[in-house]
Amino acid sequence: MDAAATHAFAIPPVSVHRPTTAREDSITLAAGAWLLTGTYVDGWAHNNLRDLETFFTPWHAVLYSGFAACAVWIAALTWRRHAPGTRWTDAVPAGYGAAAAGVVLFLASGAGDFAWHSVFGIEQNISALFSPSHLGLATGGFLILGAPFSAAWHTPARPWPRLLPVVASAVLAGMVAAFILQEFAVFARHGLIQTYTTVAGTQPTVTVPTSSSIMVSLASFLVSTVALFVPVLLLSLRWRLHPAVPAAMALVPSVALQVMVALRDAWLVPVALVGSILVGVVWAVVRPTPGRPARLMAAAGLTPVVFWAPYFAGVALHDGALSFSPEVWSGTLVWTGLGMLALAALTLKVRTAAATTQDAAAR
Repeated sequence: MDAAATHAFAIPPVSVHRPTTAREDSITLAAGAWLLTGTYVDGWAHNNLRDLETFFTPWHAVLYSGFAACAVWIAALTWRRHAPGTRWTDAVPAGYGAAAAGVVLFLASGAGDFAWHSVFGIEQNISALFSPSHLGLATGGFLILGAPFSAAWHTPARPWPRLLPVVASAVLAGMVAAFILQEFAVFARHGLIQTYTTVAGTQPTVTVPTSSSIMVSLASFLVSTVALFVPVLLLSLRWRLHPAVPAAMALVPSVALQVMVALRDAWLVPVALVGSILVGVVWAVVRPTPGRPARLMAAAGLTPVVFWAPYFAGVALHDGALSFSPEVWSGTLVWTGLGMLALAALTLKVRTAAATTQDAAAR
């Protein structure tokens, strides 16, 4: 096993970095929610307004003021922990090192975004998601919002009330990933799995899809599965989750993405709710825990299947038919389940190797 990969899942020894309190993590998340709100509001503008010709918009004001709040707060946490004669890097709270780097990256990307817009104008639709400056902003935001989760990873023995900021951190960080991958977001639109033909004077009718559209759809489901459920998997490697946690982690980003596109398919919101309830049922029945790898893999493999199945059913009810044949839509469900099962098996293998390495080093 690669040493770097092994180290990533190991619990490191006690360091000079002082941990944060639940109150401090909650303030981090409040500032992060401000930043994330600005991100989705800006995404709404890019998706629904066609005349964005300036960097100085109300949506950017929300976004960058949220970033300023995050940057000032992380700087304050570091300042309060700094002792005279010690390095400033040692004063960064435990688990917040990546967040501090995220602040620097976000600031540099923000300056780059201003320059990019000045030269190339304001991007629209998928072009906005490929902009290097936007990718830098997303990465920086992801690192900032993941700070409480990263801090808790080093100290897993926490009571449930103390874990609430950890769960919220995973949800918010996952929503950043879902945002930057929104062109693959299944619950942002229902035309992903439908192909239509239009004859003058008649309503569009559902028809057979092309092979290329099927492959694009499968890729979208796989990417959406990773964006939604890898955060759930990472949490479950450390803690036993209440069934409401994975259910909420599936529902919240799906609804937020639909809101960002101005609820163009508002009926998908109750469909997402049904899927999230089924996810909770899976976790309530299987009851995965960090110490039971088989149950954890079973839950990981079943979760995307039960979450995406209502999507296919909802689209079929809404349009009266599905473009996809039973082989294609059922195969898509199987592929998403196999994908998460493989990721769960891989992470559990790495964790086992990390534990073995730690035991060997302790002898």
